[in-house]
Amino acid sequence: MRVSDALVSTAVVVQPAWKTLDDAIAGLVDLLAASARLPRQLVRTAVARIHEREAAASTAMVDIGVSIPHARLDGISEVIAAIAVSPQAVYQVGDGLPISIVALVLSPPSLSGEHLNFLSSLSLLLQSGRLRERLRNAATPDEVVRLIRVNEPARG
Repeated sequence: MRVSDALVSTAVVVQPAWKTLDDAIAGLVDLLAASARLPRQLVRTAVARIHEREAAASTAMVDIGVSIPHARLDGISEVIAAIAVSPQAVYQVGDGLPISIVALVLSPPSLSGEHLNFLSSLSLLLQSGRLRERLRNAATPDEVVRLIRVNEPARG
């Protein structure tokens, strides 16, 4: 599965007003629900699962300003994703270190392999400093989705 297959522009936010990881998680999960990618009745459970995962080990990659909070969630049938980008910071960690790209991922427990492959593909994609810079400065959600799509490896 390609990253762009799990992402729709209605689940992308550019320059959100969030200040914390908690705000980002809640906001991105709400976007997934508003985009009809996540059933409304699963919003609270999704937020709780992501917080549990973050409590076990942070997904922030401070050196590149990226965080990929994720969880497995009963009640969905495919990998779904939402993303927030900002030229400054979506939120800050530690002593004010900026996290400017937050990509939230939810998968059903039955797709363990796909979940891990998706996270790996997303991580590899976001290793590109050039792509991260372009994502941070994207003007619209459609531009974010387009940038991800054109920078992914071609389908095999």
